[in-house]
Amino acid sequence: MKIAILGAGAMGCLYGAAFHRAGAEVLLIDVDQAHIDAINAGGLELETRAGTEMLPIPALRPDQLDAPVDLVVVFTKTFQTDRALGGIAAAIGPDTQLLSLQNGLGNDRRLAEHAAPERVMVGASTMPSDLIGLGKVRSHGEGGSRLFPAFEGEADFAVRVADLLTAGGIPTTADPAIHQVIWSKAIFNAAMNPLCALTLRTPGFLFLHDESRDMIRTVVDEGVGVARASGVMIEAQPIHDLTHVSMTDHANHEASMLQDVKAGRRTEIDAINGAILDAAHAAGLSVPVTETLYRMLRLQDAKIST
Repeated sequence: MKIAILGAGAMGCLYGAAFHRAGAEVLLIDVDQAHIDAINAGGLELETRAGTEMLPIPALRPDQLDAPVDLVVVFTKTFQTDRALGGIAAAIGPDTQLLSLQNGLGNDRRLAEHAAPERVMVGASTMPSDLIGLGKVRSHGEGGSRLFPAFEGEADFAVRVADLLTAGGIPTTADPAIHQVIWSKAIFNAAMNPLCALTLRTPGFLFLHDESRDMIRTVVDEGVGVARASGVMIEAQPIHDLTHVSMTDHANHEASMLQDVKAGRRTEIDAINGAILDAAHAAGLSVPVTETLYRMLRLQDAKIST
């Protein structure tokens, strides 16, 4: 299988490495020329609890893709999806499958603007990963992923992709209940990411304080209420359990919004807390803590352009 990883950041490199280990032909696609050059010069450096690997995976700019691939895995920021996929139009042929492992809600609809709905898959990952330098990624902690066709596509290809990732070291399941999984991950992110970004601390710090633990629990409960009102029947306890794992086993992991704020980049708050807030309004529900975190991160983002 020929696979293009669109967005070779921390998560894109981690998943590209898994596909590579499983024997797929992988291309890492990014716009950061220094990062691309570092990967091409010495290989992708991946540090895990098992040790450090140097993986010879080629990295390209989007305009260097000139032929269709079998699978495009999208790891860009949600607000960059349309432009990023438009930039690799030559790689999306009539049989190319698209898979979003991005944060937030609504990624299925964004991908369906670039491929037939039956060739769109979505998924969610619980793997921690940090970009620690040019061409260097660290992943310390356990996790996995789930994926499935977003609409009415056949599951066979999704199973093949899941099997490849599992063979490459990331336990992955083709899960027909993928939209429940997506909502659960979005609620988890709505609780954890903004607090890490606003405090400029990793999850281990949040575990130490009653204030943060109480807010996390409230945001999870608010989000589950919105999901259920939207027809997505999920339970709160597994998400509470996942936040506990984040604050303990992944205590030093830098959440994506924390990385964004530290780097002076726009966050994905609109696709996470903002999307949950929109769904709450549509259902006639109030989610005050989720909304407060949303507004605080919107102010943080506003500083970038002022």
